[in-house]
Amino acid sequence: MGKKYILWDFDNTLAYRNGMWGQVIYDLLREFGYKDVTLNDIKQYLNYGFPWHSPNTPHTEFFKGTPWWDHMTLHFENILREIGVKENLSYKVASQIKVRYLDVTQWQLYDDTIPCLENTKNKGYHNIIVSNHVPELTLLVDELGISRFFEGIYSSADIGFEKPNIQAYKKVMSELRDVCEATMIGDSYDADILGAVNAGINAILVRKENSHNYKKYCENLMDIFEFI
Repeated sequence: MGKKYILWDFDNTLAYRNGMWGQVIYDLLREFGYKDVTLNDIKQYLNYGFPWHSPNTPHTEFFKGTPWWDHMTLHFENILREIGVKENLSYKVASQIKVRYLDVTQWQLYDDTIPCLENTKNKGYHNIIVSNHVPELTLLVDELGISRFFEGIYSSADIGFEKPNIQAYKKVMSELRDVCEATMIGDSYDADILGAVNAGINAILVRKENSHNYKKYCENLMDIFEFI
């Protein structure tokens, strides 16, 4: 008999960081004396330039051989200059974003994350994380105390493709063994639902408002068992 796999998104599905990238930049700017910059001022610059904003572009083209964080630090530096940060400070601020973003004390698990993961294990499912994320995702999952639930953790930073690119899903599925059933669970209709469905994988939308009226939708994780 084959194995039943659940492919989990991470951000805003299993865990969250309040404010995400915008909050990190906002907090740093205040520490450096830029107290007139608002979160909204920053957010307008966060809708482009990340690899997940260009999912059709493989990382070999997107990063052009530059390490993930080196590329993104340069991107953050450019954002800071656009906001009005002095050139001699922009790199200093940008270079601190990595450490701040990965500070596990700023990350939280949803209340239903561990109960749901325990339930999936008890029901015989094999859990995998598939997330558009930073290279340190495995470390973050471990620091949050949930690595014991997962047989594999795949960050797009390592896969080389972003969801919903079908190559991201093909890469993960090619490494799973004896699959009889696979279900993607995530909060993004485009990346998690359409991406998985296009790859021939069952998908459940969770948490985020169901503006697409997707049939397999759950407000919380404990309700996913209606569909698997």
